[in-house]
Amino acid sequence: MQIAFIQEEQYESAVDLLHDMSAHYNGEDAVSRQVIRQHFMTNLTGPDSSIRIVVATRDDGVVVGLIAITIFHSLVNATAGETGQLFVKELYVLRAERRSGVGEALIKWAARYALSKNCVRVDWHVRADNEAGLRFYQSLGGIPVDDRLCYRLSGTALTHAAKTDCE
Repeated sequence: MQIAFIQEEQYESAVDLLHDMSAHYNGEDAVSRQVIRQHFMTNLTGPDSSIRIVVATRDDGVVVGLIAITIFHSLVNATAGETGQLFVKELYVLRAERRSGVGEALIKWAARYALSKNCVRVDWHVRADNEAGLRFYQSLGGIPVDDRLCYRLSGTALTHAAKTDCE
């Protein structure tokens, strides 16, 4: 298995993996491969994307796992050497490849990359009902962040928040 930033020749295999991910999370409501490919090409690998995609590939070139990462720098803590944070947006491994070390290898790659970029931590979200994911992250030494909550604006709340005082 090789792990590296995605290359253009791996895009179609990565789209297959993302289609598998959509089916895993959305069941019968999974998005078509064509829609996923368009999203991948326009948004995830497009010029305005802040996401970097790292893939795990088998020797035959098939993408069996991916991790989508981005690096932030703190606005609050400007102490030299303590501002970097690597954020994992997604980690996904093909169902047939789970429990084979792919996910762990991707997280370890991201940890090494974070250190090479002077990041002091790696953060990610996980669904509270994802028991397998919770066990996996805890087995790697990940700990829940008790003093943080995740908030979200969507639908009418998002529309309302976007309105200016002049409207």
